[in-house]
Amino acid sequence: MEPKHVHFLSDVAYATDVAFRGHKTANPKQSVAEVAVAAADDIAKRLRLRKGSADTSTVTLFHAKSGLFNIDLLSGFGFVAHGTGSRANELVLVTRGTNFQHNKFDLATNANIGYGIGPRGNVVHRGFLKTFKSYQSQLVNFVSQSGAKRPSTIHCMGHSLGGALANLNACMLRDAGFNVCLYTIGAPRVGIVSYAQDITKQIAPGQIRRIANPCDPVPMVPLFPYMHASRGSSELLIRHGEKVGIDAHLLHSGYSKMAYSSSWSDFSPMPHGLSQYTDLSREFAKLGGGGMFNAKLLDLVGKLTEQVLRSMGYAYLVTVQGGLSLAVTAADLLSEVRVKAANASKLLAEDVFTIVNSMLDFLGRAPISGTALTIQTLHWILDQFSTEMAGRAQQAMLKAQRG
Repeated sequence: MEPKHVHFLSDVAYATDVAFRGHKTANPKQSVAEVAVAAADDIAKRLRLRKGSADTSTVTLFHAKSGLFNIDLLSGFGFVAHGTGSRANELVLVTRGTNFQHNKFDLATNANIGYGIGPRGNVVHRGFLKTFKSYQSQLVNFVSQSGAKRPSTIHCMGHSLGGALANLNACMLRDAGFNVCLYTIGAPRVGIVSYAQDITKQIAPGQIRRIANPCDPVPMVPLFPYMHASRGSSELLIRHGEKVGIDAHLLHSGYSKMAYSSSWSDFSPMPHGLSQYTDLSREFAKLGGGGMFNAKLLDLVGKLTEQVLRSMGYAYLVTVQGGLSLAVTAADLLSEVRVKAANASKLLAEDVFTIVNSMLDFLGRAPISGTALTIQTLHWILDQFSTEMAGRAQQAMLKAQRG
């Protein structure tokens, strides 16, 4: 499916919540099913604005619960529809991101960092899983009743939180034997290493498109051991500015290029490995000071961390994780690496100090000397870094509804 259609459909998914709530408020005596049917008509009208994106006569809206533990709120979370023309026997399954207007519930879902057992028995993010399970039966019913002929392909997609849910949708449907394509835009990590490896093996090459912006904080969270599925050239970058920030996450700013693109070749593959930098020390020197929230600095931290991880025997983490989020992996693993590096060689220990001070530079704080780097200080720096990245990611997901 073309980038412009994925972008458009992911944008329309945000309207499912507004439509569902509007009809529910206007018709309080209607059943949830009746409200969903009426809201689906609103979504069909929006889809008619982009000819060829989906068959507007087949739109079905599904609802879900989002929230922290027992505090739930029922809302529209996406839609399913048949394709058009040559894709008439295919389905599009689109889930939405965080709804700004009702953010205390969706934010709770994003913040519900714990483990749950997802499709195929893999460990995944508990908050995302809870929302997925609340609409899972609706998807199963729709797919099983979508006609006598089995869908040839199901295209799962979404932006932000919607991309996380698209991951789980794709995993469930692929396990049920369907041919699946997965497209995520600025999505957070969904599961731990085993989940990332499993979904990469399940879905064929060329049928996963993970689109991220190096200035978007959302794909960098939750922290290790959560991981992205990695598929080499299927992981694509969209450039937006130099600073890590909220606008880089929004569909109509950070990912606006997709809205006009008919080919995935318009985007750059995510860099993997160290090949793009022949001399990391020279690249750090080029930046000098002023690295606060600088995406290039974050990328360099990731590359240097990759060197340290490989030297310390953690190469498997580099292979699984990929280039974009290695800086955050550094935050998760640096404590252990620092101790081992200090005992291994002076050069590695110096690299760790470079990583730590670069993190401080990214946060706008003064560097520290080697003698000041105690285990307690290191933990404090890592906590500050992790808290800042998580906070920026949450703010970005909240603002996505307005984007």
